[in-house]
Amino acid sequence: MDVKQETKVDLMAQNLAVVDFDLEKLACDVIDKSDIGIFILGRDKNIVCWNNWMAQMSGIKADNATGKSLEQLFTGFSNLRLEQAIDDALLRGMSAVLSQKFNPHSLPLYKSPEDRKKKQLMSQMIMVKPIHNGGHYSLVQVIDVSPASARDKMLRHQADEYKHQELHTRAILSSIADAVITLDVDGRVDYMNIVAEKLTGWSFQQALGLPWKNVLSVIDKKEPLRSEPVRHCLQQGQAPDLGEYELELQPKSGANLAIELSMAPICDQHSETLGVVAIFRDVTNARQLAQQINWQASHDTLTALLNRRAFDDKLAEMVKTVRHQDGCHALLYLDLDRFKIVNDTCGHAAGDELLKQIARLLASNIRANDLLARLGGDEFGIQLLDCPAKAAANIANMIRIAIQQFRFSWGEKIFNIGVSIGVVEVTPRCKSAEDILCKADAACYAAKKSGRDQVHFYRSENCAAVYHQGEMEWFPRIQQALAEDRFTLYAQKIVPLADMKQSKHFEVLVRMLDADAKLIPPGEFIPAAERFGLMPKIDQWVICHVFKLIASERARLNGQGYHFAINLSGCTLSDEQCLAFIKEQLAYFNIPPGMISFEITETAAISNLSSVNHFIRNLQQSGCRLSLDDFGSGLSSFAYLKNLPVDFLKIDGLFVKNMAVDAIDRAMVKSINEIGHVMQLKTIAEFVENDAIIASLEEIGVDYLQGYGIAPPQPLTDANGRLQLT
Repeated sequence: MDVKQETKVDLMAQNLAVVDFDLEKLACDVIDKSDIGIFILGRDKNIVCWNNWMAQMSGIKADNATGKSLEQLFTGFSNLRLEQAIDDALLRGMSAVLSQKFNPHSLPLYKSPEDRKKKQLMSQMIMVKPIHNGGHYSLVQVIDVSPASARDKMLRHQADEYKHQELHTRAILSSIADAVITLDVDGRVDYMNIVAEKLTGWSFQQALGLPWKNVLSVIDKKEPLRSEPVRHCLQQGQAPDLGEYELELQPKSGANLAIELSMAPICDQHSETLGVVAIFRDVTNARQLAQQINWQASHDTLTALLNRRAFDDKLAEMVKTVRHQDGCHALLYLDLDRFKIVNDTCGHAAGDELLKQIARLLASNIRANDLLARLGGDEFGIQLLDCPAKAAANIANMIRIAIQQFRFSWGEKIFNIGVSIGVVEVTPRCKSAEDILCKADAACYAAKKSGRDQVHFYRSENCAAVYHQGEMEWFPRIQQALAEDRFTLYAQKIVPLADMKQSKHFEVLVRMLDADAKLIPPGEFIPAAERFGLMPKIDQWVICHVFKLIASERARLNGQGYHFAINLSGCTLSDEQCLAFIKEQLAYFNIPPGMISFEITETAAISNLSSVNHFIRNLQQSGCRLSLDDFGSGLSSFAYLKNLPVDFLKIDGLFVKNMAVDAIDRAMVKSINEIGHVMQLKTIAEFVENDAIIASLEEIGVDYLQGYGIAPPQPLTDANGRLQLT
């Protein structure tokens, strides 16, 4: 395993803590290819992940290891140092490194079956780290340091050997991929390999005899090291713990490099310290990748503002702080007025550009220490720190006026945009961050109901009833539409990239009709239908009508390769009666195997993994295929994918629509596509809106395309009620 790959595995495992998902069900596919041992222990100290390296070196398969403790896995095994390190990681969030010298009772791992027969354990370095912020899980890495141990013995032996043997040792060190510098008992350089010369900018001849700090100039986040690691090695005869530092190397010339550094004393056979060996590697790219992952986890990719998850975390911190300190904060909840007009008349590209311009406008109208986030769609949130009610009202009105005066132009069209703003005070009496956000949302809703383009302060007597009433309005409307059969079906083509003229794959979409037969888009009624548990009925309506259409045109469809994808809500996936209904309808209408696939969102899938797995496998046994929609919307995606036996992977359109101009989005699409193909899944790119995106997807090798650049949604049936299949 090369240095960058090993570091990337470590950083990815550490950054899984950013996303709130169930690590106890974490699939080990991301780390299975690692050339070091990795396993994860839950808070009960039972194993939740056991990678291939561990399986090979221990002879214990992952299935047999999962759910067991180390004591259960290795009968009679005992290692107090390791047990203490695991406790420190789980309970106190502390990291530890157990070297072979101070960890004589290693894990029972062997380099080969022959070694296992001889009971010859490999030399190991074990690193234990906490993950998931609260220390709920412990990440254990096991590195085979047999070559390093052998090298260390050789170095000790060389102290008493002849000069030509010393040169031979240095030749060996020169072949190591990591940078190596050895120091004498005075901490002066007496050897450095080629990699060390390259990274430090010093040649061996220049560095020979210099104090180590001159050559290996290391800082921790722009600060000097708090302890002297070389002195620790020489005086204590122990390797210092450098894992707590985020180290940078200052080379002789050029920019600083992020490095991982370890030091250890060089001792002879009498345990006398002869010097110090420092081994380090360049991890600049890996650290930059980690920073990008962290940024993406907390920011909205379109506007570069904080995202909803980060905003919620900051709001929780605000609530916690205000309870222990005097002061008053405020929260603004903003919902743009007339944004939908721009999006519907000019398309998603115009809507995206409007959101980016509004984000810049909002940022220019708040104070330096305030927090601005995009909460989703056309909704924004602002946390006003140390801001009393009167000042919050002034800032909210200043923002309202700025947006009122703003004009958005797209082509020859010019739009004026308004905003409805809800304001709530954050005081020590507040219950929770969720309660504050709900109240701000209620105040914003009240502002909209009062005529839009207004600022509304939350008051319990004037917001709660209005908000509840507005939510409840949709409940009877959807029920009435179901009773009167006032829904209609649309479809959007999904074409194979290899032959974009072929159009036999369609995603079925549902629209509601009001009493005057006017179309109501799904974004208006589906959230309410989900909130009030009406989505299973709507899903059943769609399934029944699609199956009837297929049955009525069986002769036209059979054997022609037509395929219809039907969306299922999260409520339906957890409803056993809905599963029985689908199977009954498949049998009743005699739907041909492979003609129907069901689309489920990634969020819905991972919310109840066991139920969804049961649902998926039952439908697959009935001849249906499954698509995982909006894949990539959460960092948990790759971890859970292995446990979802789907057939198609739909790449989240948020990555696709900007991939032609955004290198990170393109990299995400490429990664998702490669993972899908490794798992033998067909990949579908959503939000394909122009030729530049199509060209990028063609280079990457995505299987299917869908979006306005291919074909917009059209009614599924013609005026005579027949399927429109072109």
